[in-house]
Amino acid sequence: VFFLSFLFSFSVWAEDWSNSPEWLAIGHYQNKKSSIDSPNFFLSKDGKKNPLSELEASIKLFNSDDNQLKCQFPARYLFLKKHKLIATKFPKCEEFEEFKRDLQPGGVTLLFTDAYMNNPSSLFGHTLIRIDTKRKGSQMLAHGANYGAFTGENPGPLYALFGLTGRYFGGFTVKPYYDIINTYNNIENRDIWELNLDFSKEELEFFVAHLWEIGQTQSRYYFFTKNCSYMLLEMLDAVRPSLKLASKFPVQVIPLDSFKAVFRSKNLVKDINYRPSRQKQIITAVADMNDVQKKAYFKGLKEKKYELPENLSEDEKSDVLGTAYQFVQYQYVAKKLELADYRKQSFDILRQRSKLKTTKEEKKIQGKSPLESHESMRLTAGIGAKNGNVFEESYDKLILS
Repeated sequence: VFFLSFLFSFSVWAEDWSNSPEWLAIGHYQNKKSSIDSPNFFLSKDGKKNPLSELEASIKLFNSDDNQLKCQFPARYLFLKKHKLIATKFPKCEEFEEFKRDLQPGGVTLLFTDAYMNNPSSLFGHTLIRIDTKRKGSQMLAHGANYGAFTGENPGPLYALFGLTGRYFGGFTVKPYYDIINTYNNIENRDIWELNLDFSKEELEFFVAHLWEIGQTQSRYYFFTKNCSYMLLEMLDAVRPSLKLASKFPVQVIPLDSFKAVFRSKNLVKDINYRPSRQKQIITAVADMNDVQKKAYFKGLKEKKYELPENLSEDEKSDVLGTAYQFVQYQYVAKKLELADYRKQSFDILRQRSKLKTTKEEKKIQGKSPLESHESMRLTAGIGAKNGNVFEESYDKLILS
């Protein structure tokens, strides 16, 4: 009788925890079905659709001697340990420890990039995560986590159809942040907006552990639903289940809307930063020049040498040369300049600029924030008169910003 009573109590106890927002978020469950499709993410045969059996299998795992398998699920361990569902210690996992050493996490930032006109799938923008580093110096030493579809090298004419119907699988990739900046900011010339998230030390630890878990999995990719933005929202929900970000998008997920949803979440965002593209920096710098500067700048670009007028100040000369250096980089990245020419022109510009004594601080460029744009779903109505006749009009359409 005691044994049966114990089994019944354990079953009720486990069922209560399996329905908790934390456990459902860790397993990426929406309506009791996980959005993760890889079998290696689940420990029970019906774990994809059964949070209870997956919880019971997880408790069983961490009470076993299978340390190799335990190392795949550090986030689950943190959950089970926090709520005293297990009493065992997490094993020594060299690969996971190396992963954390590479990241040296100091925070988490959500990034939104502008549209990229050369790629139709990026016309609505893109969202990704930066794991801020504790290393001294620039965040260029940080790492970025990006979710995207694995389409192969030559997707062909069926690219759009496969993206809409879930024929591709998507997954997370982690790479150095300077690679991400070079791709989005410099090569594709996309402005980047950053939301620095206010995660506690415990939440940051859990984020890294969860990233490790899902970094080894894949899910079916759907362009309008289970896309780059949606999976990031599920990741943030796993760290802080009270956010319930993913549940706010039952129909479609547009990167701009998800970015706004994160920004509007209570006590989540602590700072906003803007990183203009190289193209934006050049355009802004030229617009700020006076007529003498512009004449010298464009003449230098044409002749590939800069003879700056004496009536320009040291700061004004520095602005011309700095902008010219940016343009040379821009041309090289766009493959409009050979490496030898790039090196020669860059060296000549930098050598000339190094002789100047400047006191001017670098101007902070102001961009048009995506947070100030209209909502993607909107309804408008209007009334007016034409040739003495009153008319009405309405506009009810999904605007994919």
